[in-house]
Amino acid sequence: MWRERRRVLHLLRRLDIDLPAPLTVDALVSALVRARGRRIQLAAMSTNVQAPCGLWIATAETDYVLYGADASPVLQIQTILHELMHIGLRHVGAGIVDVGEALPSVGGVAATVMRARAVGAFAVEQEHDAELLATYLGARLTGGGSGVSFDGLGRERAAVMYRIASTLAD
Repeated sequence: MWRERRRVLHLLRRLDIDLPAPLTVDALVSALVRARGRRIQLAAMSTNVQAPCGLWIATAETDYVLYGADASPVLQIQTILHELMHIGLRHVGAGIVDVGEALPSVGGVAATVMRARAVGAFAVEQEHDAELLATYLGARLTGGGSGVSFDGLGRERAAVMYRIASTLAD
């Protein structure tokens, strides 16, 4: 437990952003945009059984975070946070498409992919770090628009409920 807590604190320092208060997904995205000087756009994607539940696509100007449109709200938030943590921690993994490959449309805009990453494209430690930090932050989200709310519960109970829900989701 202590080792994990120390790891979370180390990762929060590596994010190099001031965590917004209240903590919402939108506020976290805005903080990352300010820190990195790059746009971040969230987009739901249709998924099938073999599709990854989340994907980070980096174009020349914008980072796209795609998540499963049909996933439960808790899994959507966890997926978004996980991909945002890869971005925030500046993870570099093996791309799943070649640099410059054309994408038909992302959010209605044609895009040329500079890097796209999905499950398995990162080292195991990077995946663990992104998931650990996503779960930590997810347990601290304020309801406002996140799709996940454990209003009425104390902070500790809400954090436990989020961790259970994110583990059991889909």
